[in-house]
Amino acid sequence: MILRTVLIPVLCAGMLHATEDPLAAPDEIKAFTRRFTANQVSTRTKLQALLEAIFRPVEEGGLGMAYDNASTRTVAETWRDRKANCLSFTAFFVAACDSIGIQARFAEALNTNRWRRVGGVVRLERHLVALIQLPPNDDVVADFLPNLRKRVGVYRVSVLNGTRVRALFFANRAVEQLDGGMLDEALAAAKLSIEMDPALSVGWNIYGVVLKSHGQAQEAEGAFRRALHFDPRDSSAIGNMESLMRDQGRIEEAFRFRALGHEVRKKDPYFNAFLAEEALGEGNAEEAMKWVRKAIKLLPYEPEFFLTQARVNILLGKTDQAVKDLEEAQRWAVPGERERYDNKLSKIRGSQKEGTKQP
Repeated sequence: MILRTVLIPVLCAGMLHATEDPLAAPDEIKAFTRRFTANQVSTRTKLQALLEAIFRPVEEGGLGMAYDNASTRTVAETWRDRKANCLSFTAFFVAACDSIGIQARFAEALNTNRWRRVGGVVRLERHLVALIQLPPNDDVVADFLPNLRKRVGVYRVSVLNGTRVRALFFANRAVEQLDGGMLDEALAAAKLSIEMDPALSVGWNIYGVVLKSHGQAQEAEGAFRRALHFDPRDSSAIGNMESLMRDQGRIEEAFRFRALGHEVRKKDPYFNAFLAEEALGEGNAEEAMKWVRKAIKLLPYEPEFFLTQARVNILLGKTDQAVKDLEEAQRWAVPGERERYDNKLSKIRGSQKEGTKQP
């Protein structure tokens, strides 16, 4: 399967003035946090109470936070709208913790990133969480869920500082404005991203994408090369260089970047899973099985891969094998997610009794 698309990394995706801090928290957050944590004795129970309050419905006295990946909001906008994507939620939670003296850190959850096609664009969507260290040596994670999670066995993380998160915020804004046809605003946001953190490959890559949309091919190439200078294995920048070279008729160079991209992405289990989903969407079960098996070989403990393999086996009429796949997915799923696989297993077993192939 050949992907002739622009690759843009997004963090589970009106122009902001450069002087505004996207991580700045309004005073109301401190009062909200204290109200729900004041009676809790330990740090762990304070964190759990805060999470529950954030997701509790408004009519029950909570914030009623809802997931919304259409826009990356500042902390103040998240408080106002009660909506957030992973970056906005994490920034909100870190700010709330800070308001009561609990240190929470930003972290990228490396094993939960996802490749996704949006129209003619393939995106790498990266995932942020809040990481808190509890004594003596217990790391817990606040994700977009009303319960704390243990980091060990669930998350593989890379800690980020506030400067990098701010740069990622503006990079996200640039992508969203580019999607909305706001080219000048996208360019301004992309510039803010690289000014905030000049060593961030993501920022340079998105800056290059925006420059290319302005017809500035030479400047875009320079931005993509800067991205690769800071991260030679940035598959998004590699893919964008291939696309740019191909557009300019520089076929030999394009093939070199394509080979490099293939070398980098073939070791990415989530990219292989993405290719399996693409093939599955086209009804090509054999091709889908090839890619999902590669994903499982690279990362044999990801329940979503086994779910994909179950769907492929259903398409092939192998419902017995699909049941085994879902049982394997259950085995590796965290407790709170096992019910989803139970439901799918029940449907498949029900279809077996009825003599059908569909769950």
